[in-house]
Amino acid sequence: MLTDIALISALLVLAQLLRAAIPPLSRYLIPSSMIAGLLALALGPGGYDLLPFSRDAAGVPLLLGYPGVLITLLFATLLLGHRPRTARGAVIGNSSTSFLYNLASEVMQYGIVICLGVLLLAVVFVDLRPEFIVMLPAGFAGGHGTAALYADALPGWEAARSVGFTFATVGICCGVFGGLALINLARRRGWIAVDHSGGTGAQARHGESFAPASQQDSLGRATINGMALETLTWHVALVLGIYGAAMALLPSLRELLPARFVLPAFGVAMLLGWFVQGVSDRLRLGGQYVGEHIDAQVIGRIGGLCSDYLVAFGIASINVQIVLDYALPLAVFSLLGLAICVGWLLLVAPRVFGKHWFENAIFTYGWNTGTIAFGVALLRVADPRGKNRVLADYGMAFIAIGPLEALLYTFVLAALAAGYLLQAGIVLLLLASVLTGLALYRARRAVTTDLPH
Repeated sequence: MLTDIALISALLVLAQLLRAAIPPLSRYLIPSSMIAGLLALALGPGGYDLLPFSRDAAGVPLLLGYPGVLITLLFATLLLGHRPRTARGAVIGNSSTSFLYNLASEVMQYGIVICLGVLLLAVVFVDLRPEFIVMLPAGFAGGHGTAALYADALPGWEAARSVGFTFATVGICCGVFGGLALINLARRRGWIAVDHSGGTGAQARHGESFAPASQQDSLGRATINGMALETLTWHVALVLGIYGAAMALLPSLRELLPARFVLPAFGVAMLLGWFVQGVSDRLRLGGQYVGEHIDAQVIGRIGGLCSDYLVAFGIASINVQIVLDYALPLAVFSLLGLAICVGWLLLVAPRVFGKHWFENAIFTYGWNTGTIAFGVALLRVADPRGKNRVLADYGMAFIAIGPLEALLYTFVLAALAAGYLLQAGIVLLLLASVLTGLALYRARRAVTTDLPH
């Protein structure tokens, strides 16, 4: 295992150097983790098999199991970390429109893909498994991490991981190249103001591989006395401890549930992280609350580390032959996913956000085709000076969106296992319509409130 981590680590370093040395890689916002994963895919067991990745006794590469471990670690960090109570209650308020719009966009993607996917499987791709359908929104809206957790929850389908990671990789390409094309279209149409001080130069700056000294942020607070324990050790130990507890509890919890109900490890880890933080916030030792010494920013960096390795290992574990076998449905469903994301941007966002709709829309487009990081990158290209509140509003909204996403994943997997996938798609379409209606209502109410009396 350590050998595999060392190999991927070396490829991550090499990818970062290549990204800095080859301008198009940074100009088009290609992440280093994706470059490392593609290198591992080409040079590892799925390609020329030049890198000595570990194998089990049967000759199967061990890296196939790493994404499941990493996604569980990532979810262990989501609800861990001290946050002021005022921040937890701020979702309803100024950020409510962002919350409703962003949540509706993801739920709508699931709903449309599931309903149309069931139709396509009944008429065109009659030999496909229904699990194939959910891997598109898992890869597009969720990214490599969500694709990994779906594959981990579908052990009966060997192609799940390769299909999911292919959708996630295609989604990133749609997010990067499609997002830049949409930004150029927006400038020509006047949807955003042309900032002559930004342009390509601003785009290049936001895609830089190494942050300039003026933009180097702190990794977090040193909440632990170094004489006792290193701060990073404290936070890593918490995350690993939660992962271990989740894996220990998982078999017993699954025995208590119906056989057809899928209980993913990531859900248990996320709830344990929430429980540990809740107990720590109330535990007072030495005159101080323990929870205040679990820094959310440090925990977030650990989650980011897991995410980078997850993307690299995930792409490296893609089975190229499976991708070739599923080439046509992969292409058709990917075009469907792209059409949904572009349609949502052009049809819904202008009616919800009004004057500065495009900045909000391009952020959500980047998120729904790749990750939040891509949404931020595209937003910085569209709005180099950061004149809007998109990130501030979304930051508050995500406090509620994160846990609701986990419920969405569990709901879809449970419906899939029970054979009610179409019914679940219809429910999600109705839910997305309600959320969109509420977003439109709040937007119109805000306009009415702002009118002079």
